[in-house]
Amino acid sequence: MKNSMEDRRTARLPLDWKPRHCGDLIRLGAEYDGWYVVTETAVHNTGVLVGLGVENDWTFEEEFHKMTGCAVHCYDHTIGFLAFLKPAYLHAKDYIRGRAPLDKPKITLPFRYKRFFSGRRRHYVEKVGTGPGSSDFRKIFSRIPENKTVFIKMDIEGWEYSALSGLPDYYSRITGLVIEFHHVISFPEVMDYSIRELKSCFDIVHVHVNNHSVIDEDGTPMTIEITFANKSLRKEPAAESRLSYPIEGLDVPNNPSIPDYILEFY
Repeated sequence: MKNSMEDRRTARLPLDWKPRHCGDLIRLGAEYDGWYVVTETAVHNTGVLVGLGVENDWTFEEEFHKMTGCAVHCYDHTIGFLAFLKPAYLHAKDYIRGRAPLDKPKITLPFRYKRFFSGRRRHYVEKVGTGPGSSDFRKIFSRIPENKTVFIKMDIEGWEYSALSGLPDYYSRITGLVIEFHHVISFPEVMDYSIRELKSCFDIVHVHVNNHSVIDEDGTPMTIEITFANKSLRKEPAAESRLSYPIEGLDVPNNPSIPDYILEFY
């Protein structure tokens, strides 16, 4: 078992998951827990951005859309204008009565939601998955013209493994993906299978460990964010990345109050 604090902040992943070199990585989204690293090439070749899992932060979708003007389709069954309006109203009452300090983002959230999700930027109040009543990739892609390329952001709290089973039919239309994989410690075989399937068509170009989650005594992290880029968009040889992770100047901790995990590949 590792004893030093430094060792406890070092995460370890299989060498086969190490990123390929990519010279056009950029970070989009909120400064801390809400950002993702993508490739400019994938972004600029995308016709529709599909965001699976939104909660109360769509800054990634905002910045992606600002760069390209592409259509945006987001899926999250837990949010909506009315879902944001009630807590905003109650907080405003508490603030006016002197019961709570002002939380301006909370009050403005429903109106920011209405401002962003309009026109070609759509929010479907639907759960993503393969179970009854859920939206699978067949349904998601049925809403997208067949001549449109797609980038997928996926953060659906553990449902990604079942959802991914329906994705291979659409690989050729996908410019890239960024996926937050949960429960990596608990489902190593499922995780490894998911990575091998995706690597048949996509390069891993970036990996980041979410420091909100734990790592086990061997350094395996619970939650990781992996960025994939379609191999057909590759402009340079698929050489192994020589960068250290996290990448200085690009990656930031999801939780700014504690250090990021140092990432090693074995």
